[in-house]
Amino acid sequence: MGKLRTTLAVIGLGAAMFGTLSVPAQAAPTGTAAVTCGNVHWPHTNKDSGSGKVVPSSAAVHTGPYGACTTVGYVGGGTTVHYDCYSVNSYGNTWTWIRDDNGSSLGWIYDAYLDDGGATAQC
Repeated sequence: MGKLRTTLAVIGLGAAMFGTLSVPAQAAPTGTAAVTCGNVHWPHTNKDSGSGKVVPSSAAVHTGPYGACTTVGYVGGGTTVHYDCYSVNSYGNTWTWIRDDNGSSLGWIYDAYLDDGGATAQC
């Protein structure tokens, strides 16, 4: 199936999933259009039973399917994450809502950072 693959605050994430959880302060990027973040604007449900591994050395998890959304933590490379569903943002990039091994919701991760391209069921 060829398609372009391109929030809950994270509370109590295990060290095994994120190592050290750091939440950097982020200023809004200048010269870019505002993006909408958060569960109200990007609802998700568990529609996908798949899982995959994070492929870079670490990948940011966000409150919405945009890099400009608040980063709530990082998932280490090689970590297996479980999928709920994916969304396509206004740039045409796809992001997957992920959960940890215990079923706890983590947030949105850019699909290019997942070894199999992310969820196959749209939110």
